[in-house]
Amino acid sequence: MAGTEDARPFSPKIDRFYGKPKLKLPPGACDCHFHFIGPQRLFPLKPNHLFSHLQFEDTPIEDWLKLQDAFGLSRGLHVQSMMYENNYEIALHAQCRLPDRLRAVVAPSSGITDGELDILTKAGVVGYRIAHRVTKTIDARLVARTHEHGWSMHYLVKPDEQEDWKPQILKSPGKFVLEHMGGVDPAKGIDGAAFKFVLECLDTGRCWVKLSPRISQQQTFPFSDTDPLVKKLVAHAPMRLLWGSDWPHPQYFKPMPNDVALLDMMLDWVPDEATRKRIFVDNPAEAFGFPPP
Repeated sequence: MAGTEDARPFSPKIDRFYGKPKLKLPPGACDCHFHFIGPQRLFPLKPNHLFSHLQFEDTPIEDWLKLQDAFGLSRGLHVQSMMYENNYEIALHAQCRLPDRLRAVVAPSSGITDGELDILTKAGVVGYRIAHRVTKTIDARLVARTHEHGWSMHYLVKPDEQEDWKPQILKSPGKFVLEHMGGVDPAKGIDGAAFKFVLECLDTGRCWVKLSPRISQQQTFPFSDTDPLVKKLVAHAPMRLLWGSDWPHPQYFKPMPNDVALLDMMLDWVPDEATRKRIFVDNPAEAFGFPPP
């Protein structure tokens, strides 16, 4: 962590005291979107990263395990934070610590070697994260190279702002994932062009979409402006949906939301128990190669 002389404000800190969720999760339930941060004395954030105007508390593996235990989760897809940029060290460390419980998505540099890709794949890395806030173009060569290793492409994009990405996303080889419900604006609703693009991606049969309230324009819970979008996705393609907590919510929610309340949103979003099991257990297993629970 930065020294006491650092005057930068902290991003909102997480609440480490969890109540009991109303939602009882099935065995093998997976959180498909979260980030490890630190300990920064061992895994420092990239200098001058995207959110370097703020400080961030450590939210390491030990904190994540407490969250998993409180929720009844047993698996996770670790998504490398943009604050680490191309440094995959923390992801590799986590995979070596929890190889059966974790899979990972990283953002390798264009110069990564085939030997490194082999090591990461064997350790449990399954995806290449492509974030519009970090790169303005899609590296087609790296897409092809990671696809050869069996990785899926994971896009963090706002279709309204990245029109030129749409054809390339649809042409992704093999599996691909849209993070945070495709980054659509809830105010434009289910008839908006960006949301129609999300449905078009789902209709390829190769795309998975992560349910998340992160796209909400509301400042506090219950983030109800996302409800119509979620209901449409669940009706359209429940076999292609995933759930992600986005823990520890870096540089996004102000104030920090209650993680238990975010989980329990799934009771309203997906009232059918069998469909919830598909989203929490079956779909992640199919998408990322988790063994049967």
